[in-house]
Order: sequence, then C-alpha cells, then structure tokens
Amino acid sequence: MDNNGQLTFSDDPLLNESSEIFQLISEGKFREAIKKTDHVMGVNPEYPGAVEAYRTAKFWFNREKEMRKLPEGKSTADFLMEEWASFDDYASLKEMKNSSAYKSAMRYIFFRAAEHYKLAFQSNQETDSRFDLLTNLGECFLRLREYKYAVETLEFARSSYRSSSRLLFILGESYFHMDDLPKCLLYYREAFAVDPAEVDLSLVEAVPVKEIIKAINESGRNFRDINEWIPVFGFITDIFYVRRNLNKHQVESLKREVFNLENSIARLGLDEIEATNILPRMLNKYLWLLDYYEHQNTNPENTGQIRSRLLALDSELFSDYFRKPQHKRHF
Repeated sequence: MDNNGQLTFSDDPLLNESSEIFQLISEGKFREAIKKTDHVMGVNPEYPGAVEAYRTAKFWFNREKEMRKLPEGKSTADFLMEEWASFDDYASLKEMKNSSAYKSAMRYIFFRAAEHYKLAFQSNQETDSRFDLLTNLGECFLRLREYKYAVETLEFARSSYRSSSRLLFILGESYFHMDDLPKCLLYYREAFAVDPAEVDLSLVEAVPVKEIIKAINESGRNFRDINEWIPVFGFITDIFYVRRNLNKHQVESLKREVFNLENSIARLGLDEIEATNILPRMLNKYLWLLDYYEHQNTNPENTGQIRSRLLALDSELFSDYFRKPQHKRHF
C-alpha cells in the first residue's frame, strides 16, 4: 500500500507471473504458458486475463503436434493462417479479441507465418503461386504492423507479377499507416474496383474508408452488401478523390463490362436485382467512365448520357449528388 491506502503493483503477487504468461504465448511456449496459468488460476480463479490466457495457450498447444508434421515453408505458413482464422472466430465467440493473450498470440502466429512465407518464396516453393506467397506475406506484415515491409513486399509483387483486389487494399491500408494518404486512397479505390468482395473490412483501420462506411450507414438505406457500395459512396462523398489516368485499353474494358452488366440487368426482375450485386457494380463502372469523360478526355455528350443513366438507376442517390458543386479531381 502507499500512503493513501491505495493498492500498488507491488501488492499484486501475481503480476509478474501474469506478464510472464503473455511473454510465453508471444514466444510460442504454450505448454509453459498453460502451466503458469494453472498456477495463477489456482491462487485466484478470477485473476484478470487468466481465463483468456489459458484458452489461448490451450488452443495453440493442441495444434503444435500437427504443425510439427508439416514441412517448412508454405505448408506451415498456410496452416498457421488457416488456424488463425479459426482462432479468430473462437476469440470472437469468447469475447477475448481485446485481451493481452489474443494480441500476444497474434504476434507469434503472424511472425512465424511471415518467416515461413519468406522461406517458401526464397526457396522457390510453389513457383506457380509466388504472387500468392507475397500477398500472404504482405498481410502478415500488416497484421504485425510492419507497414514498411508490407509496402515493400506488395509493391514488388505488383510490379513483378500482377495485382489483385486483396493486394491493393492491403497496400492502401499500409500506406494509410505510413501517412501517405494519396496512395492510400488510390489503392483502396482500385481495390474496390477490381473486386469488393476481396476486401476484408475487419482489417480496415484507414479513417477515410471508415468515413465512407459511416456515410453508408447514415444513408438510411438497407444495402445487401456494404462492400459493394463502398466505391459508389467513396465517389459521391468525394473521399476517393485520388485518380490514376486510364489508358485506352482500360476504358474499352470498362465499356465492355458496363455493356455486359446492362444485358444482365435487363433480364432480371427487381427482386432478382436486389438479390445480387449487379447494381452497385454497374454504378461503380459508370462512375469510372463519368470521371474519365469529365476530367481526362472531356466529352459532354458521353458525360450527359452517363449522368442520365445513373439517375435512372438510382435517382435518390444521384439527384443529390449532381446538385452539389463538383470538386476538382486529382490524378
């Protein structure tokens, strides 16, 4: 006790043991963590964090034997990522995602996964999926908050192999944490353009994307899939204001996609349209073309036609948008 009669850290005989438990989990020493947690709970069954630590250590200890059977590299890394998804669900169910044990396990699992993905890449394992190895490695770095390494890994993958929606959104998230907002917005916008379904909203901390989600929730409309509407609201709120100039091939590809979507929507009834993601995807494609004809290759006729079609598809959304003064776009 101090002079005022308040409890101090020195009065807590289990504090050091509790800290050691979390350290053991972060080092992957799950058997030792279980033993030490048993002792803490024997002294005080309700000691803060003890139950979460026991459940965490037990979960991963039960998987050690299977993991040791796997070859080093991609197989072990994939196993860790798959089991983490199961653990994440378990942690949500037990309401322990904010616990020190959960965070300690995350550091260990993703550090190990990253090491094995690097080994797989360096030793030319699964040469037909090297891009996937790098993308998975980038996600590990993101979860470990090693944003510089995430950017270096994924920019290399993007320039040397190809791109994907998942890669782009991880890049966007990493650039946000590195205080590079233009690149954050650019990559996020492009990620949602490729495939909104591949964006894992549980990983999103970028404030601009959260602002878009807030705008969607405050719109009063019940959207079937919020991921699909993020690029649409990102455009009309002018949050996704950073653009990359489109080349001729990209413009022609957008036109073909719009044509195909129009044919599909013409064959569907209203209920069928609402049960799919056709409408937000078509709106997003039209918005890319609208931006192109307004700011890159000015064409008033095409601009007018696209505006009319957008109003016909969703008058509630676009009547308000077209009444507002439009901001200058940045490319």
